[in-house]
Amino acid sequence: MAAGSPAAPGTAFERPSARRLRYASFEMRVAAVAIDAVALFFVGGVLIIAGSVNLLLSSDFDRVNASGDAVGLFWALVAAVPAACFLYYFLGLGFWGKTAGGAVMRISVVRSDGAPLGLLGALARVTGMLSYVLVLGVGAVLAYVLRGTPVAAGLFVGLSLLICVAGLLWAVFDPYRRALHDRIAGTIVVEAV
Repeated sequence: MAAGSPAAPGTAFERPSARRLRYASFEMRVAAVAIDAVALFFVGGVLIIAGSVNLLLSSDFDRVNASGDAVGLFWALVAAVPAACFLYYFLGLGFWGKTAGGAVMRISVVRSDGAPLGLLGALARVTGMLSYVLVLGVGAVLAYVLRGTPVAAGLFVGLSLLICVAGLLWAVFDPYRRALHDRIAGTIVVEAV
């Protein structure tokens, strides 16, 4: 091959952005999220059940009060559920570009130029996903502050839910099938090759 000529397709020198990417369908993404939700529900259940059993055993089956250590362990395991969810997404996306749901549905997350996500990209994606939690949290706090006026409280809860749903449904109408968190993180979801 002459110097300066482009590499043949399929060689090791092909840039990731030169590949033709097939964007994952909205249905594939929903199915992957459902599989991830089942996996995370199982992990959260195991953590909470372990804390509950320890609490029950330390209370001597309701004859004595549970020890302070058992109560502390219970709440530590409950608090570990969000951390486990964060690590599930961060490690899966950072090292493999997909979660268990993505592996089953044969989809993966890459940067918008087609390059692998990496740890910083995974952190950006998980942060983008946390934007939904932030919006829902703000809606819940405003609803609590305005709890004396039920219409206003309900309006803020409904508005926060609407923003989250619109952010997720954005993938249906976007030509690259990106949801709001994809746009925040600069990622796309593609079918695995």
